[in-house]
Amino acid sequence: MNGLRARLNLRLVCLVVCAWSVIASYAAAARAETMLRIGSSQLSIASIPVVVAIQQKLFQAEGINAEIVDFDGGGPAVQALAGGGIDLCICAGDHAMRLASRGLGGAVLVALLDKHPYSLLAPIGSPATDLKSLRGKPVGVTSPGSLTDNTLRFMIRKAGFNPDSDYEIIAAGTGGSMRAAIDTGSVAAGMFTTPDVQAYMATGKYKFVADFRDLDYMALDLVAVGSWLKANDATAHAVARAVVKAENMIQTDQKAVQAAVHERFPALSPDLVVMVARDAAERSLSHDGRAQEAGFKIALEMLRVADPTVKDVTYQDVVALRYLP
Repeated sequence: MNGLRARLNLRLVCLVVCAWSVIASYAAAARAETMLRIGSSQLSIASIPVVVAIQQKLFQAEGINAEIVDFDGGGPAVQALAGGGIDLCICAGDHAMRLASRGLGGAVLVALLDKHPYSLLAPIGSPATDLKSLRGKPVGVTSPGSLTDNTLRFMIRKAGFNPDSDYEIIAAGTGGSMRAAIDTGSVAAGMFTTPDVQAYMATGKYKFVADFRDLDYMALDLVAVGSWLKANDATAHAVARAVVKAENMIQTDQKAVQAAVHERFPALSPDLVVMVARDAAERSLSHDGRAQEAGFKIALEMLRVADPTVKDVTYQDVVALRYLP
């Protein structure tokens, strides 16, 4: 009897020791996890690969606990990035160019959106058919100096006109604000991005005047500053691996894309979630995290027209290919 009791006590001790070992190992793993704050300059489809990487635990597999912090525009997000308030930024590629131009080592760690994200819409009954037909009319951009502003001015110049004297360019905000400006006649046409393009076109009340979404463009990317990359080399490699895996998954698993779209845009109907998820995977999201050189050249040309103070940087100066798997 005493021998049986001793064996039971020994087994109990072993179980307790094993349990504490498991708890300790989990605690150690939790302590070892790298915390990562990723700023998002706008509520954009470009954040979908990062959301997929979070939802599908691809960051967790790399020992990273990532969270997205939403900002109201690229300016505040880039300020937080440069000041160390966030680690990475889902920002327009031109912000990386500006940072690199100013000696801050701005770099695209992973490409997210390979195509230009905006379209110019007008009411279905409008006589406007292209940019030329809008000459002399008010046209809405989101804000001065934004991607929409730079794009519109660049395209107007390419069409042979002057954006300042031949057009009235008005800052009308995003989404619902831009739609209200069109509906009230404050602007004849306005710039919209996904998922607003799909949602508003589905109503049958609007039409395309110009669709820039097939334009190769280094639109929105996972941007870092040089000092962060230098101090976090292993983490940068891990982030790139996780996000590229998410981009690969997006091409093969529509359910994963739809779950991410629903999280970022919960107000979308189920049908629109399916449409936006399919459109993003097929049309615009990067497949491999590699920024396209053609898109880089167009983005740099457009940026330097809008801001001549930006120095002429090279693709290698801005795109950090060495971190990609």
